Amino acid sequence: FMRFVSRQDVAKHRAYVALFEMTRGIVGSIAECGVYFGQGLMTYANLAAAFEPYNYQCRIIGFDTFEGDRSHSESDVEGKIVDRSVWNYEAKALDDLQRAITIYDLDRPLNHLEKVKLVKGDLCETAAAFMTAHPETLFRIIHLSVNLYLPTRSVLQHFYPRLSRGGILAIHGLNYSAPGAQRALSEVVEQQFGEKVELRTFEYYPNLVYSVRQ
Repeated sequence: FMRFVSRQDVAKHRAYVALFEMTRGIVGSIAECGVYFGQGLMTYANLAAAFEPYNYQCRIIGFDTFEGDRSHSESDVEGKIVDRSVWNYEAKALDDLQRAITIYDLDRPLNHLEKVKLVKGDLCETAAAFMTAHPETLFRIIHLSVNLYLPTRSVLQHFYPRLSRGGILAIHGLNYSAPGAQRALSEVVEQQFGEKVELRTFEYYPNLVYSVRQ
């Protein structure tokens, strides 16, 4: 790992570790909304297996179309830094990730219980469907990297009410390249739920912005 990893990915990995450590002891699963090639998903999975091997209540749940961006809106093309109309983030990695999860399951305690779950589809539809199918679910981390208004809004509407106190909402690109995600955050968390959001970041990885739910 350390022979080939870039300095940027070292910083990103450290940020994921920090979020995981901040939520130790908080009840809930980890939602990775926007899986791409699975780097973040499997980082959380390996941290859970290494440092909380018997915490069967915490699952790592990855949501993605696995076919690139969907559900663009006018809110997503207002920003000037990244052209969301053409930036696709297509990663057809579903089969590869399922094989990786199978290998991951070979070397962890309680491997008869599902730890990592992949949910394929547009979050505008799958967020609500998941909560209907799994109404018992709580979250300790909701990690959003879809960068688009509509899927971000859907996740916040359906997942945020189940984010435990002390849990973390993390979003990529705020204050920089994700105007749609910023609008969704303001509309849902601040206006709809009436909660004040105190945004923080890491000096070594400023693309990741997070808020601890009080």
